[in-house]
Amino acid sequence: VTYDALNPHITLEFRVLTESDSFAIDDKGVISATTKLDYESQKSYTLNISLSDGSAADYATVFIRVTDVNDNSPVFGTTNTTVAIVENTPAGTNVTGVSATDVDEGFNGLVVYTLKGGEGKMDIDSSGFIFLQKVLDREEQALDLTLVIDDENDNAPVFSSSRYELKVPEDQDLGSVLLTLSATDRDAGANALVTYRITEQRPQTSSPVFLVNSSTGQLSLGQQLDYETVKEFEVKVQASDGGQPTLSTETLVVVHVEDVNDNPPEFSQAAYDVSVFENHLKGSPVYTFSVDDKDEVGERPVQHPCASCGFPAATQHSCCFGMEYAFPNIFYQGI
Repeated sequence: VTYDALNPHITLEFRVLTESDSFAIDDKGVISATTKLDYESQKSYTLNISLSDGSAADYATVFIRVTDVNDNSPVFGTTNTTVAIVENTPAGTNVTGVSATDVDEGFNGLVVYTLKGGEGKMDIDSSGFIFLQKVLDREEQALDLTLVIDDENDNAPVFSSSRYELKVPEDQDLGSVLLTLSATDRDAGANALVTYRITEQRPQTSSPVFLVNSSTGQLSLGQQLDYETVKEFEVKVQASDGGQPTLSTETLVVVHVEDVNDNPPEFSQAAYDVSVFENHLKGSPVYTFSVDDKDEVGERPVQHPCASCGFPAATQHSCCFGMEYAFPNIFYQGI
């Protein structure tokens, strides 16, 4: 959708108010589908969207029409038929009729019949009637008519979800399974054999952080995580079938790395040389320590161990708050 921003410095927010389970809109106004659309289930959608700058909002309606694609195979009403034919039945006589339907529309739903194994004795017309091409030459012939529907690779694998999100602590063991992805294919045989591979990882690293088992879809950890380096990964996984040509689909796995307390607090320097006047007032600050911890704020409260400060017990309470205070009776002659 297009829009005019009266003030380019104000952040605008799009929202999908209806059909939000099937569609989403980004900050540039691009509408995308979040689920697989099916023409046979729902042919159109009406989206109400809003655009807001935090204080005022505008609204628009978007009408989406789903177009049909040839994603459904014809289906026979009966897949096995046995008929009895008496010899001398004239050529051109209808033996039996079959019927197949396709839920697609228009040209995509047009069914064309082909008879395999007729051996010049039988054929099938465009209406599904099987007829004799010549007179049979036995006293009585029982004919088993078997209709075999050969599979065509016309269905791509479908993941159980278009997006997966999971949280993984940064100290997760290498090789551990984080998630098992699952994709199914409605075709048969080799056309339904699904294999998995990772096509993209963001941010990129010198060696892959995540691995996927090509057969089982298990996503595992290949490199150690570090929350302080990367807090989130996006991994695209592709599922492909064994047909020719191969059909494939992708899903997105978002991995949120969780912080653990794996970094000790650090002083800004290893040693401090502090000068204090001999008439420094009792209880007034002498020096403030600077301490840093790479872990997330709130993950680990930083405390200064008083016993290691090297000051008398009279100063220990103040030391625990990161500040040394002058203790009583400092005399230059006594230092």
